Amino acid sequence: MVGTTLREIRRSIERLASDNGEYDVVCARSGEQPVPVAGRRFATRPDAADAARATEQYRAALRRYDPQLPFYDPIVRQTRAGSADDTDKMAGHATTARERPGSADRADTVAADGPLIKFCHDVSGAVFEALSSRGHERVERAIMDTYLAAAEATTDRNALCLVLLETIAAELDRHLAAAEQTRLLQAAAANLSPVDPADDPVATSLEYLDSLSLIGAYGITRESVDGTSEDVWTVTLREYAIDGGERRFPTLPIGIDILRRATPPTTSLGVREATALGDGDWQFVVATDERTRGGLVCTHTRVTDR
Repeated sequence: MVGTTLREIRRSIERLASDNGEYDVVCARSGEQPVPVAGRRFATRPDAADAARATEQYRAALRRYDPQLPFYDPIVRQTRAGSADDTDKMAGHATTARERPGSADRADTVAADGPLIKFCHDVSGAVFEALSSRGHERVERAIMDTYLAAAEATTDRNALCLVLLETIAAELDRHLAAAEQTRLLQAAAANLSPVDPADDPVATSLEYLDSLSLIGAYGITRESVDGTSEDVWTVTLREYAIDGGERRFPTLPIGIDILRRATPPTTSLGVREATALGDGDWQFVVATDERTRGGLVCTHTRVTDR
């Protein structure tokens, strides 16, 4: 598998990065910063160019797992602190990582790559990297076998990334113990592009996932347990985009996004009491108490009478 390659490529980019650099790497067409260079800056143009080449290698490796992973054309952009013009302009400040081919054949792929699809691909890649680094090759193979079979029956190309997330959640639930699922998801969350820590990681995450249309709507209440530092959130989701059936609630994208916003990282965070309300609607509890460990990848549910 390509896990060592992924890990080594990411580490090489980390070594090149600089907190105060005036160069970054973006897609020539969209201006986005793809994983694994999202949020990274570089002190010199050669360092940034090396990072751009490494980004292509990294995403080519991930494409072995996820053939629908969007293509980017990474280039180096020079920005100067305090200069909005330099931040917004790439003309005259861009160096290609390679000679880019005509991109007409890729335009449709990128145009179809909305925020939800990009998030799904980033999460999938982060999980595969964590699986490889933790030596779970058997689980990687099980995911790919199941996903390829499911993909054959999926006619909507843009839905394939959702199918992949559901497959990953199901196979992690099937093959890994709850404690290892949490550790794996923490490692995967660290592989995603960085976000600011949140005072309320659950509410912040749900707001973000709602903006992506991963969920259609949500309601949330938060309670603190008297005399403890424990928090309990009761959540209702409407029109959740990932279908795991009525007996299994694939919480993977919710769990990983909450974990990357939580500070400090906690192993006690978990999901319990998931209830299927029908037609993609769910109710569940997120808590930080000791008895709620697990459930961040997949939660087995109860079904209400309708």
